[in-house]
Amino acid sequence: MQQKHRVTSMFCVGVALWLATGLAAADEPAAMSVEDQLALFLEWFPGEYDNNEQVWQQRQDGVPEEELHERIHHRFVPVSLPAVGEHVFFVTQALDDDPAQVYRQRIYSFDAQPEESAVRLRIYRMKDEARYREAWRDSSLFEKITLQDLSTQPGCEVYWRHNGQYFDGTMKAGACHFFSTRYGKELYITDTLRLTDSEIWIGDKARDADGNRVFGREAPHVNRKVRRFSGWMGVRKSRVNPDYDGDDMFFVGGFTIHNEGGRQSILDDAGKPTGFGIELARLTYQQTRVPILKLGIIEEATGKTLSYTWASTDASRIGVNLRWFQAGLTAVED
Repeated sequence: MQQKHRVTSMFCVGVALWLATGLAAADEPAAMSVEDQLALFLEWFPGEYDNNEQVWQQRQDGVPEEELHERIHHRFVPVSLPAVGEHVFFVTQALDDDPAQVYRQRIYSFDAQPEESAVRLRIYRMKDEARYREAWRDSSLFEKITLQDLSTQPGCEVYWRHNGQYFDGTMKAGACHFFSTRYGKELYITDTLRLTDSEIWIGDKARDADGNRVFGREAPHVNRKVRRFSGWMGVRKSRVNPDYDGDDMFFVGGFTIHNEGGRQSILDDAGKPTGFGIELARLTYQQTRVPILKLGIIEEATGKTLSYTWASTDASRIGVNLRWFQAGLTAVED
């Protein structure tokens, strides 16, 4: 009798384990194929990104100026370059959202690598970068480019893998290195990267052969994909010129501005800045911890926000009317 009871108990335990294993397996998402990972990556990656809020928050927290993350604006623009690959992007990265301060300009090529279970990124430099500075506006500049016009560093490929929530990007350990004439030593590059449907985190660092950090920050730049708005705005002429008698206004329209710290000036009738403009930014204030879309009126001489209005971060329209200053913005749909 005891033997029969023991066998029955073992059978029940076995069934329970089988059911638990089956249920756990059913709850686990099936691993994505590399081809599906590439398709999702190409859906998420294109666009503009900016880390304005990260820098703003650091200033709110009193981080010393020398320790602040640089504010960087990124553009990832798909282009046709069959000589390089099927999925190619022109990349520019500029300081302070200023196209005149481009510090990095590259060609990115993505492909599926089944043997690595990853999406591979190959990075190319242009030998004549100045020639292609405005290629994000006019991709026809690439029509005659060849592989002879580009260079790449073997070992510096980035491998992107989807972890069930987002993509992690890494380089092979110790593979990306070269002699830097600027620093007079061999540099070893590492990248810590993340891509979601709305953010890209970039943490690239260089160390020397002894492991000393040469450049790069330990914490990554957290960049959010921007939304663009078209708009108009105006300022009363008497606010610019106290001697002006009347309610007429200077108006400017037909511009676009992005929501991650984008700025736009108001010009007078001669095309000169009036000293006023707007800033559009997604921010999270400490008192509420609720993200908002803030439209601020900026005094450009001081950088001060004179007044502002706000809306939810997914708002498609936002505006302000203070009599002496007016503005209206509408989201640009893709």
